[in-house]
Amino acid sequence: MIKSKILAVFVFLLLCAGPLAAQEEVSEREIIALLELQYRTGGENWVHAWDLNSHVSTWHGVTVKNGKIVGLELPDNNLVGNIPLTLGNLKNLEVLNLSNNQLKGRIPIELRKFDHLKVMNLSNNLIKGTIPTTINRLQKLEILDLSNNNIGGDLPNSLVELTNLNSLVLANNKIIGELPNGMENLTKLTKLMLANNQFTNFTNLKKLSVQQTVLIDIDVNSRNYAPINFSDNPDGLAELKFDEDKN
Repeated sequence: MIKSKILAVFVFLLLCAGPLAAQEEVSEREIIALLELQYRTGGENWVHAWDLNSHVSTWHGVTVKNGKIVGLELPDNNLVGNIPLTLGNLKNLEVLNLSNNQLKGRIPIELRKFDHLKVMNLSNNLIKGTIPTTINRLQKLEILDLSNNNIGGDLPNSLVELTNLNSLVLANNKIIGELPNGMENLTKLTKLMLANNQFTNFTNLKKLSVQQTVLIDIDVNSRNYAPINFSDNPDGLAELKFDEDKN
């Protein structure tokens, strides 16, 4: 509670400052979302810290277009802490890249507000929990990379509703169970990386019906792996490659 009050005062003072107050083309709601991200993830220790006396469009990793924040790319920037719920207020984001940091906690369900998001890369962090079932709200998503985290549980069935996905990278997590039914809906998929998880069955992979080359990386040597026969696929795959786990 005390931290929240301190943050509120901090944000108020910043918004009252000359440079920020003049940034009327970017909404106050979006600026506050960025400031809270900075506050919650140790912004003073970032590799590329933001100069709050300058225009938001000049802040490292922030892309502004027509007065809206459409890009937030802060990879390898020493972000430490939880992703704040208010990040969902950046509802115009098209690209979110927070990879290679030390983010922890769960993926906030508030990220379902990203109606325009095309790229989400949260790879190489310390994120735990499960993939939110509301992931299907990101209907424009083309690239989803959550690899190298501590994400567990089953994949949500809603994942197959992301019909614009061309790259799904979930390798090196703790995901269990089977792939969801409806994989055939992912007709634009060209890259599927699932290695080093705890899947027990990949049978639904043979339902993929695509025209593009698909690169699939799974634990084909895992003790939990259930063999599948892609010759049963009536539509066939243009080309299928396995990048086998040699460990």
